[in-house]
Amino acid sequence: MKKHVWQKALYAQSLIFTGLMAQVSAQTPLALSIEMKAGQAQLTVHGTAGTACQIQWSDSLSLTSMWFHLGHCVLTNSLSLFSDATSSSANARRFYRAVWIPNTNMVWISPGTFIMGSPVDEALRYPDETQHIVTIGRGFWIGKNPVTQNDYLGVVGSNPSYFTGDLNRPVEQVSWNDATNYCALRTQQERLTGQITADFIYRLPTESEWEYACRAGTTTAFYFGSWLHSGQANFYGTAEYEAAVGYISNPIGVFIGTTTPVGSYAPNGWGLYDMIGNIWEWCQDWYGAYPAGSATDPQGPLTGSYRLFRGGNWTAEATYCRSAFRSSAPTIASHNFGFRVVLASTQP
Repeated sequence: MKKHVWQKALYAQSLIFTGLMAQVSAQTPLALSIEMKAGQAQLTVHGTAGTACQIQWSDSLSLTSMWFHLGHCVLTNSLSLFSDATSSSANARRFYRAVWIPNTNMVWISPGTFIMGSPVDEALRYPDETQHIVTIGRGFWIGKNPVTQNDYLGVVGSNPSYFTGDLNRPVEQVSWNDATNYCALRTQQERLTGQITADFIYRLPTESEWEYACRAGTTTAFYFGSWLHSGQANFYGTAEYEAAVGYISNPIGVFIGTTTPVGSYAPNGWGLYDMIGNIWEWCQDWYGAYPAGSATDPQGPLTGSYRLFRGGNWTAEATYCRSAFRSSAPTIASHNFGFRVVLASTQP
């Protein structure tokens, strides 16, 4: 399951493209071919039939390039066709890559450096959100959605959720211990079936991985801008937020009063859904103060009393859904709490 990468530049009009492959066991390596039709990039992904992959794009090939989600595909007859409706011959250049993923519910997150925390002029921020530079030194796969009730039922064999009736809602009423137990069981089950190798595990994201994935290259209060208004996510929609103002009352704002099926709202730039609202998401770390300077792959304190959670929930006011907002709790189980998983290598 180790990633092997090659790059080949392809030219079509004013666009430059690149393919990236990840070789797994005896699978045929992924490759891309590209042509322009009607001013749009038409991609053909080549590889083993049934392989799931994510198509990503970037405007540069530097080591610090941000790669953005374009779509998922599962190869049929050893190839799959994909059209980039967002491209045009007017673009100076656009690079593409196809990244192998364990399944279409996972998204590959490339290594990179970002500013974690909130600026001092972001309204209603908390003192523990001090900005600092964090480098994510190793890429990882992360769940496109929070773990659903159907996912949890399939691994654990039970569904603890309060809001039942639709197994595509996020699982909730899970404690931090429940979440990590799910990760351990899923790791064990998928190793036995050969879906993952012994040097990969499912786990919760670290706090820094979570914020890096949530921001998707943005520096604003939310990944779609400096505001959160009613209807943009599942939160307490009568209490909106703008970074320059703070709390904004909206008496006719939408408050659903329950969780919603995953993927009900627009994703961020990396193709991740529900990073804002719906349910709090447990992180791996103990709660503690941020490091005084820059950090690489921080893991949080070695010990503590409270575990971190992120992202807001269906009862939260908008200010608590900001990308930088952090909170913590003992390992409680509540109908506000769920989680998403990371699949990562255990090798250094």
